[in-house]
Amino acid sequence: MIKCAVFDADGTLIDSLGVWMSADEEYLKSKGRRLDPDTYRKFIKMTFAESIAYVKRHYGLNEPEEAISEEIKKIVMKKYENEIEVTNGIPGLLKRLLDNDVPMAVATSNDRKLICRALRSTGLRRYFTHIVTCDETGCGKDDAAVFVRAAEMLGCKPSETLVVEDDREYVKAARAAGFVAIHISEIGRLGYGE
Repeated sequence: MIKCAVFDADGTLIDSLGVWMSADEEYLKSKGRRLDPDTYRKFIKMTFAESIAYVKRHYGLNEPEEAISEEIKKIVMKKYENEIEVTNGIPGLLKRLLDNDVPMAVATSNDRKLICRALRSTGLRRYFTHIVTCDETGCGKDDAAVFVRAAEMLGCKPSETLVVEDDREYVKAARAAGFVAIHISEIGRLGYGE
């Protein structure tokens, strides 16, 4: 029986992956560099801190990682305030879970401040009691530590926790850790959402 739910943010709760690519392109262009699609695909699998270190190394930037991070965050923050939308089906699913007193958390590889801004600007923040980031757990989602921590914060075991993700590898990792995990595309088929 599902007693709590944990959601990924980018690509699951919010339709923001294009925002990230646009922000990375904008930042690199300001440095006289160009984002290639293969590099961007690598970013998606990294924690925020890992992606900043990779950008610095891969593009040979002289700025400290903290400065790179702050510049990219400023660009993304503006886009999160004005450009992102809630993913189709999510409002109905969140309402249904809330109506059934199912506590919810966010588990993300994104930066905490950015996700909080995105959740506030979309009106989704009210649904979640906790936000856990991969940077805080020190691990990527492929080992499911961020999901485990989120479930613990909600007071639930993995077997009692629904995980909703947009990355099929992370769905597999969550399932391997004992969670009831689904891909975002499955919410309609399972009767969730709108």
